[in-house]
Amino acid sequence: MRHLRSTATATTPSGATAVGGPKQIVTGLVLVTTVAALTGLMSPGPGHHRSPPPPASAEAGGAPSAPMLGSTTTTAVPTPTAPATTTTGPEPAAAAPAPVPAPAEPVVAATAPAPPAEPAAAAVGGIAAVGVYAGAANPSGAAAFGAATATHVTVVEDYLPDTSWNDIDGAGGSLDWMLDAWRGSGYQLVLGVPLFDDSGTDTLAAGAVGAYDTAFVTLATTLVGAGQGGAIVRLGPEFTGNWNPWRVTDETDAVDYAAYFRHIVTAMRSVPGQAFRFIWEGADPEDGSYPGAYGADASYPGDAYVDYVGNDTYDQSWNGGCGLGFDNTATAAQAQCAWDDGTLPALTRVAYFALAHHKPVVFPEWGLAIRADGHGLGDDPTFVAQMAAWIASHDVSFAIYFDFDVPGQLDAITDGRFPTSLAAYRAAFG
Repeated sequence: MRHLRSTATATTPSGATAVGGPKQIVTGLVLVTTVAALTGLMSPGPGHHRSPPPPASAEAGGAPSAPMLGSTTTTAVPTPTAPATTTTGPEPAAAAPAPVPAPAEPVVAATAPAPPAEPAAAAVGGIAAVGVYAGAANPSGAAAFGAATATHVTVVEDYLPDTSWNDIDGAGGSLDWMLDAWRGSGYQLVLGVPLFDDSGTDTLAAGAVGAYDTAFVTLATTLVGAGQGGAIVRLGPEFTGNWNPWRVTDETDAVDYAAYFRHIVTAMRSVPGQAFRFIWEGADPEDGSYPGAYGADASYPGDAYVDYVGNDTYDQSWNGGCGLGFDNTATAAQAQCAWDDGTLPALTRVAYFALAHHKPVVFPEWGLAIRADGHGLGDDPTFVAQMAAWIASHDVSFAIYFDFDVPGQLDAITDGRFPTSLAAYRAAFG
């Protein structure tokens, strides 16, 4: 799983399950520095996305600082002068970074207990909507992805900043740079929304008693005013991972998270003109940073507050039993083993939970992976084919491919590094 926040610059663009171990990366309107060789990748830590600050403006305040995402490295964010359409390709790095440390809690799926049988799920015949994240405030990037993959993209994702509450809620027009880009684009917007600002003082317990309700009323008002009253809201993404400040580490946190989620939904639904839908992402706590520390039910806010059960899935593995060389490559047999022993059991748990609550599954993020630590499976058409088959045979509303290369991990299927996977994606989703 992973969460990002997005920004705009004058020239360029911020674990659902990170099977086998989580990752954290930075993305958005930033100057992305990567190279094709693994040694040129900047070093991420064992977490996921968090995005850079919003663009500097009279409303948003001063120039942004470089984002610090958990244990991931950051990229320089040029001081923006006006929002602009982002780019989707990486630029060469000046020097090779340090290697990425292995995840603190690697998953060796070969020793895990066998998962239960697949639940009976509605076969949807591959009709899940195709979505993409192609950079912040970047409708042209979404269109380019559709052209490159021969798909009809209808869903796009973007991420709110997690700096001050005024940046998060859009007060004073601070989100105009993003929302104006999507206005009239025709895409369904999925919006990643942080639960805390960057003060370091926000807590799940405070949210659970309504301390931040006013900010979410303001956010809802901002979205309705910008023509996004029908946005799909992804609240507190990837709370099962230790890379987000709203992480859920135990049963107490889980109960507070659920209560905070209810407060936010109630606050946003109180605004006239809204028709928001909400994604909750905790169906598989076994795949996060705190396996067994709490149950999915404890963090679930209730069926009345949830529209979709979300899951982030990336093609990466720490499974020592599949013969992987951990060099960002995999044979078809190795890739199938990683799927069978890691990805599929996680998705099965998600499917069971969603089915029990009569909710469709969504993938706010999924993608291939070339990781700086070698734990991606690289150009892996087996993964693409298996994801497509799983999506087609389950009740999945949409699947958003993370088509963006970032320091420490390359995911963009359109960047030229995944040719056989791109062909598989076209065949499956085109």
